[in-house]
Amino acid sequence: MSDNRLTQTEPSLNPATADMINIKINGLDVQVPKNENLIESAKRVGVDVPYFCYHPRLSKGDAANCRMCLVEVGMPGPDGTIRMMPKPQAACTMPAAEGMVVQTDTPKIVKDRKGVLEFLLINHPLDCPICDRGGECPLQNNTLFYGPPTSRYIEEKRHYPKAYPISEHVVFDRERCIHCARCTRFTEDISGDAQLGFLKRGADMEVNTFADTEYRSKFSGNVIELCPVGALLSKSYRFKARPWDLHSQKSVCSKCSNGCNIKIDYRQDKIQRINARINEDVNEEWTCDRGKFGHDYVSSDNRLKTPMLKQNGEWMPISWTQAYALLAEKLKAAGSNSAGIGGAHLTNEDNFQFQKLFRKTLGSSNLDSRTDRVHGSETTLLSDRFGYHGMGNSIAQLQSFKSYLIVGSALADELPIIFLRVRKAYRFHGASVVSAISKKDSSSPNVGDFATVEMIYRPGTEIALLNGILNILFNENLLPSNPGVDLKGLQQSVSDWTPAKVEQETGVPAAHISEAAHILAAGTMALIAGKEIREHPHYETVVAALGNLMLATGNPENLNIPERVVNAQGAKDMGILPDLEPGYAPVAQLGKNAHEILESAAKGELQALWIAGEQILNTYHDKSLVRQALDQCPFVIVSELTMTETALLADLVLPAASFAEKDGTFTSCERRIQKIEKVFEISRDIKADWLIFSELAAMIDGSPIPFSAADIFTEIAAAITEYAGISYKSLGDGGVRWRSESSSTNTKIFTAIYTPPAKN
Repeated sequence: MSDNRLTQTEPSLNPATADMINIKINGLDVQVPKNENLIESAKRVGVDVPYFCYHPRLSKGDAANCRMCLVEVGMPGPDGTIRMMPKPQAACTMPAAEGMVVQTDTPKIVKDRKGVLEFLLINHPLDCPICDRGGECPLQNNTLFYGPPTSRYIEEKRHYPKAYPISEHVVFDRERCIHCARCTRFTEDISGDAQLGFLKRGADMEVNTFADTEYRSKFSGNVIELCPVGALLSKSYRFKARPWDLHSQKSVCSKCSNGCNIKIDYRQDKIQRINARINEDVNEEWTCDRGKFGHDYVSSDNRLKTPMLKQNGEWMPISWTQAYALLAEKLKAAGSNSAGIGGAHLTNEDNFQFQKLFRKTLGSSNLDSRTDRVHGSETTLLSDRFGYHGMGNSIAQLQSFKSYLIVGSALADELPIIFLRVRKAYRFHGASVVSAISKKDSSSPNVGDFATVEMIYRPGTEIALLNGILNILFNENLLPSNPGVDLKGLQQSVSDWTPAKVEQETGVPAAHISEAAHILAAGTMALIAGKEIREHPHYETVVAALGNLMLATGNPENLNIPERVVNAQGAKDMGILPDLEPGYAPVAQLGKNAHEILESAAKGELQALWIAGEQILNTYHDKSLVRQALDQCPFVIVSELTMTETALLADLVLPAASFAEKDGTFTSCERRIQKIEKVFEISRDIKADWLIFSELAAMIDGSPIPFSAADIFTEIAAAITEYAGISYKSLGDGGVRWRSESSSTNTKIFTAIYTPPAKN
């Protein structure tokens, strides 16, 4: 595998760690990091240097080709006098040096900028009135501010097919392209698929995929926002609106648990487009294609707008008054023999009211938000052992390690932004990555594209593979000094797992296992476990083995088993668990977990089942059990956006608000609490889940109805230690990451007995 890592550091230098030097910009003395690009130095003193190809997160590899950022630069000579360089320099690649003098607005630079813009506009079609970039176009803005009033070019411009589709989501208008190389550098530096490049030469040069294949990146939508001229455009947004036609609202993406910050641009009750919102702690300024293009369901014509009741096999609309009356009757009768599944797609406020309805109003702890194979205690494996839930590291920290072990995860699909952080560590910081997965990921991009070692193991043999790595670490004396941790028992338990034996059991070559062990022992290491671990039949045992590896290597704080669904972490925090109340306090009376709930319903032992925002027929591994449960339970309620397959099996379906139609908070996989804000209202008969639960509880036992989601969050902060002191105001735009009170590590080695997978 070729190594395409950059020899330079990350594009933006950190003043806290860099050597500082003194330069002068337009007569102003300024102290900047040594070797910082002059365009960045100018920003520090508020001096505007126009540009097209420069971007602070992209490497300098193909930069300095638009020439828009030209400045005059001088250096002190041996006698102390300033000697100006004979030609203007590109500020986006010129590094700052001690004593440098920079002029950004001399007559020569003004003339050169006009010439650059005139040159760029030679072939650019002046079709601003019909270009989707019109009104927010850097080329348009720079031309008006810095460009010449007229062009001397009177020849015919070049012509290409308009809106040429290069991917499922992106169309390309080659006539507008100015060859800034932002898109090509993005595919090399950030997403890692390297699918876009410059083809041909001279006047025929163009951006395209190699061999005219389809651009199949999971992050293709970012090139639309990066493009400074409207050459790369959104297929779904094209000709839909102008920037001044749109209202915008800050929000958080609902497509996975990473918690990407987004901006929703809308008109009336229709989402027109979604763009990234900068949050350095989460997504920086990137989105995946699921997040950018996957929220059309919000404005779907199929949205439920009234409660639907099934009678004699036929669906009929009813009023909320009728729905509440029926719900109150059925749930009061069911009492503690009722159950609720779901919550991972709901807000924290929805979930807090959901558990209050069941625990306080109905007297039932039969609640679970987990629809994967994990149904054990949520505290034993990680919280009690290492002092944290889900992820030991923050998302931002996952770009700062020497090595990474990715186990059982198609990371770019499951957790796209975490994937970008790991790749950033590889690309800019020289990190080494070990990937272990049961099936080779052939999509693009994926971790295997840049992993130093990729181990494809037989499904179910994860523990054998981990034992093999530990065997090498022990036998070759690669483990660090680890005072306070007794590893003798662990060493003995893995002593028989020689590389040859592990190869026979897992199918992974012994040489790969050995290389992986040496990489993981070379420095600080982070481990990220994915879907294959979450859905493992022996999940608890595998996690125990992962924890043993992290303890042995001295990295107990760097084990990460992230949730994948948008608010799965928040649902657990809010107590949508059979054994734990909000804040992970033990319940007085143990309830049934999701699997036990379904089994009870299938046996006809459960009187009422409420599925809240969960398409359980699609997400649960045992579909036949789900069908049987929904068929045998006397009364099934589903609160949903549309009539899903799960909803079709219910008795009563309630129209619930999407994330764009309510206020609230989500807690991401890294435990970051972030606000979502109401964007619009599609129908007055669509209610937020928290309001449905609250109004129903008020009917049954007279519980007070909260005035707003903010009121519920105040109650959450008072009830949950980890959320104490946090308010909507303190969350700000970037959110707050809660930390467990316990930071201690249980150094006990857990027993992880290997169970060979069943043979087909």
